[in-house]
Amino acid sequence: MSLRTDRVRITGSFKRKEGVSKEDFDNFWLNEHPKLFNSLDVVKKNILKYEQAHANEVVSKALADSGLNVAPFDAMAIFEASTFEALMEVFKSDEYRKTVGAESIKYFERGGQMFAANFATITDN
Repeated sequence: MSLRTDRVRITGSFKRKEGVSKEDFDNFWLNEHPKLFNSLDVVKKNILKYEQAHANEVVSKALADSGLNVAPFDAMAIFEASTFEALMEVFKSDEYRKTVGAESIKYFERGGQMFAANFATITDN
């Protein structure tokens, strides 16, 4: 088994901003954020895959009740590109910061966590 050499990922985990309802947050994250993100030329040029995860509060509570440590995030995104340079071109661009970044801070707490990774798919049924 080996790590893929044709693609890399950055995963971001985010918390909902204090005072933003779960409904408003989920609506922005699922419906508005993808439109903004996918509209950017730098994204069209560099991103191969963009996936979202939305926290499931019922399952998270059950995990916590079982004694497991549950991450304190409301959302996660996986951004995939051919190189880390391509991913960084997106996140460092003025185009991204002025549109997606500026709109996102209305819904997200500052200080989301980013994780850059080479990856291997172990199981894919």
